[in-house]
Amino acid sequence: MGYKIKEAIENAAKEIKGAKKIALQLPDGLKTKSGKIEIEIKKYSSAEIFVLSGSNFGGCDLNDSEAKKLGADLLLHFGHADFGVKSSVKTLYLEIQSDLDIEKVVQKAAKEIKEKKIGLITTIQHIESLQKAKEILEKNASEAKLPRISRSAQDGKQVFTAMPKGKARKEAQILGCDCSAGSTLKEKVDCYLYIGTGNFHPLSLAIETGKKVYVADPELNQVRELTDFKNKILMQISEKIEKAKSVQKFGILLTTKPGQRREKLAEKLKDLIESTGKNAEILVFDTINPDDLKNFKLDAYVNTACPRIPIDDIEAFDKPILSPAELEIVLGIRRWGYYKLDHF
Repeated sequence: MGYKIKEAIENAAKEIKGAKKIALQLPDGLKTKSGKIEIEIKKYSSAEIFVLSGSNFGGCDLNDSEAKKLGADLLLHFGHADFGVKSSVKTLYLEIQSDLDIEKVVQKAAKEIKEKKIGLITTIQHIESLQKAKEILEKNASEAKLPRISRSAQDGKQVFTAMPKGKARKEAQILGCDCSAGSTLKEKVDCYLYIGTGNFHPLSLAIETGKKVYVADPELNQVRELTDFKNKILMQISEKIEKAKSVQKFGILLTTKPGQRREKLAEKLKDLIESTGKNAEILVFDTINPDDLKNFKLDAYVNTACPRIPIDDIEAFDKPILSPAELEIVLGIRRWGYYKLDHF
């Protein structure tokens, strides 16, 4: 999988030219290309360049504190859109586009999807391919092999997109913690089609809406539907909730990452737990690593950092890891039938 790095840096050339010391924050997938990135930046600037080795999980994970310590006057955050995090250093979000061609896999999806009304969603890496995907879907619908006499607007597929209402910034864009660009369309569509790789981003939409979510994966040239995968995750969530009902000692996980820090929520959850006669303490981390928790004498954890940790990292923790809503179910405040995802 490749990325349009050169184009992204070229678009930021004006701001790069004036910098004297630049800090680069790269997601893991781009760290292998750090040398290439530095070469491209040097075309526009003679600035000192430092590569930050820490995490870059999303626009929420802005490492401006390290950039400030270095004395950087510009932080280039690669791979994500602006998350609205206040930075102590001038920051540019470079939205790196994928160079994967989505045409073949979307054509395949258009033939496999039987539903008529489709909600189209993607990530920032494929946002520039969105219009092309929509055109392919609508073209395949209009060219469907139907008797001419029966062909009408009702026979073809309709494609819908929407602006997000959470932290995502662009039409049809979803994040791991914000699927509102899809869920907003719930009453209009029969299913969803996600353009992108992996199941991480569309899984939340499948759980949130209960509707079929298809993945058109251009890296694998594969179309898959997430119902079985979603049901597996929901079963794991149900099992950990049942296990946590007998727990007496909770650790509430709080991160110092600027876009994820929810200190007031952590305090509220601590009060809630203690009001039921159980014990709780707030544990503070930068990056939450399950191995760092093994020295604490706790029976379960409640997450206030990235909302996806209790979903995607269930098996990484040796004790139940709960979202705020899951904690409410454990404490008998909320019923399973009213389960909801955690969002920023």
